[in-house]
Amino acid sequence: MRKRILIVDDEPTLRLSLKEALTNWGYQADVAKSGLDAVKMLGENYHLIFLDLKLPDRDGLDVLADIRKGSPDTMVIIMTAYGTTSSTVTAIKMGAYDYLNKPFDLVEIKFLIERALSSLQIERESHLFRKQQQLLSNQEIVHCSPAMSEVLKKVEALAAADTTTVLITGETGTGKELVARTLHKKSIRAEKPFIAINCGAIPPSLLESELFGFERSAFTGATKPKKGLLELGDEGTIFLDEIGELPLEMQVKLLRFLEDRKVSRLGGLQEHSVNVRVIVATNRNLEQMVAKKTFRDDLYYRINVVPVRLPPLRERKEDIPLLAGFFLNLFNKQFNKRIARFSPEALCVLQEYGWPGNVRELKNVVEHLAILCDSEIIGLKHLPTHMFSMQNSECNAGTESLSALDGKKIPENFSLEATLTSLEKEYIKIALNESRWNVSQASRLLGLSRYSLQRRIEKYFPSVK
Repeated sequence: MRKRILIVDDEPTLRLSLKEALTNWGYQADVAKSGLDAVKMLGENYHLIFLDLKLPDRDGLDVLADIRKGSPDTMVIIMTAYGTTSSTVTAIKMGAYDYLNKPFDLVEIKFLIERALSSLQIERESHLFRKQQQLLSNQEIVHCSPAMSEVLKKVEALAAADTTTVLITGETGTGKELVARTLHKKSIRAEKPFIAINCGAIPPSLLESELFGFERSAFTGATKPKKGLLELGDEGTIFLDEIGELPLEMQVKLLRFLEDRKVSRLGGLQEHSVNVRVIVATNRNLEQMVAKKTFRDDLYYRINVVPVRLPPLRERKEDIPLLAGFFLNLFNKQFNKRIARFSPEALCVLQEYGWPGNVRELKNVVEHLAILCDSEIIGLKHLPTHMFSMQNSECNAGTESLSALDGKKIPENFSLEATLTSLEKEYIKIALNESRWNVSQASRLLGLSRYSLQRRIEKYFPSVK
């Protein structure tokens, strides 16, 4: 979706020329020649507004106040031909993002737009997370599986070592940021900032200034110094998500920071000491990236002090009913619904599904069901159809094997029950032999719970203790 920008100015030439430039850069630009027109257009949900302080019908500060009230998330850049006046300072205090002195060049404007929209994205992600945290009501990580219990044991141990760098790995949607926040919350830094930075979401041209900050006049548009996110996280925790997306030149700067915990702002000479705990995460194979020279080996060894691997949801199927119930309760409150539970058959399908998107996909599916389900129990009929067509490989293999029965007839004295019992016993024996009678491993091979397999072992192999 194209970003929407509104230009509020009474000079026709400026309005049209700026609109043309913004359109050429790929933005959707609208214009307003008065404060009254601008306020009427706030319902269009603009990402950014260029606002002139001197308007024919209203004072620009009054218009800014209306913008902050009617559209508080919108970024506002003040335009003034009167230099750094008291009105400009007041506007910044009222929440304007920055200001431009007329006349200005397009290079300055383009850079300022990119920086403002990047900051807007970070603020919106932070707001969304805070809202989700309120909904979660400070719940711990929902789990009952041994795999996640091991992860949380390691988190408990790491919480005490509050300066140690931690590398969290795992597939997309496994909850890497949630584990990082849990680690922060259990440490002595819990009352200090937790700043999450997605290394792949910030444009490379802005990444250095966002992380390390900049001094005044470091580049066109840098009208005042600004602390970077690393400095803002002082005494707290910095979470660098998608570390594998970090450009090579930034990897060098991050390595130096991890070594001495000192920040040099862009365009500055002075170093600023920062006391932060650094947690990094990735869903990529960093060892392979090191071999391909797309990730620095020295940085890899520096961040891989204590690795924490999050298992995919398919390796912790015991957690699926708990997570599904937790998310159902969450969305019942959010959407004012009264869905009581999942049917046993629906839970069975949830546990057999492969969940390529992991916990995030499960949460999205439950949200979908909570919105559309009109009964007290979520059954098979409510589940998305793709969950039936994408069963695990054992199920697919079993379906394909049916073609081998084409043309065959039922023999005399045939007993379906006896045949299925014999087949079940044979497959259990194969799984137990393959796993060297490790019941937990055999249950995963068979797609059964450990309890269900134990009951069958007692039935078919009563002499085994």
